[in-house]
Amino acid sequence: MISFEAERNPPWFFPYIENYSHIMLDMKFRTEDASVEMFNFSLDLEIQGFEGVIFYIYKPSLNTIEFDVLDHRTELIHTLKNLYINVKDYSSSDSLDFIIMPFGYFKEDHKFIPVLHSGKIESNYRAFTWTPSLLFKNIKSVIKISNKYDEIVPREYFDRYYYQFDSSFKGNKTEFLFSLINILVRLEDIPNIEPVVSKVKFLISKTNEMLFELCQRSIPLEMIDLLKEIERLKFNIGNLSKEEIFNWLEDLLNQYSEKI
Repeated sequence: MISFEAERNPPWFFPYIENYSHIMLDMKFRTEDASVEMFNFSLDLEIQGFEGVIFYIYKPSLNTIEFDVLDHRTELIHTLKNLYINVKDYSSSDSLDFIIMPFGYFKEDHKFIPVLHSGKIESNYRAFTWTPSLLFKNIKSVIKISNKYDEIVPREYFDRYYYQFDSSFKGNKTEFLFSLINILVRLEDIPNIEPVVSKVKFLISKTNEMLFELCQRSIPLEMIDLLKEIERLKFNIGNLSKEEIFNWLEDLLNQYSEKI
């Protein structure tokens, strides 16, 4: 049987996403049963009562980072195939932190239903949520808020289980995806991490198309201008270096952060 600690440290990615609402699946695999150095698993993500896009990120090995974004407007269930874990880097006592960041809106009656498939390899997980403390910048307070991960308890749902989030857990604003992409560019500064520039370029192109479709409804003029700038970045992305992408995104964030 796979065991979990009563308390655990924040995930490796936490310093980068402390200001984003996110879900953490604390996954564990009995890797001693694996006959290969690397094995695949899949994850079904069903989220009822949510509209927006979903970003996920995980670290399958000590020097590799994988991430992608999912369009959740037309599909309730996403099957994430070809996920993998390096057996040499994870033992049965190690956690594979799978981070899910929703950008959009939850309805009051929602259901989060993750299903992990790992073939003959025994696996299990626990689910946690993180809600950032967004205090008003102009208000000084002597009250210290101790944020922590809240474990969510599954509820029975026919032949499986589902999770429902506390009312304090909200989806991130869709425009916050831009600042997240800026953060991803910095991941290459982590020692011994494989290059992520090509993945970031693909994510920018994919995200840009989604956001333009999401913003067909009435939106502020500043947001339209920002999306046009992101469109320009998309068409030039193939010819830009990591530093140029970083600087372009940072300029956009500085210019529009007070407007949107």
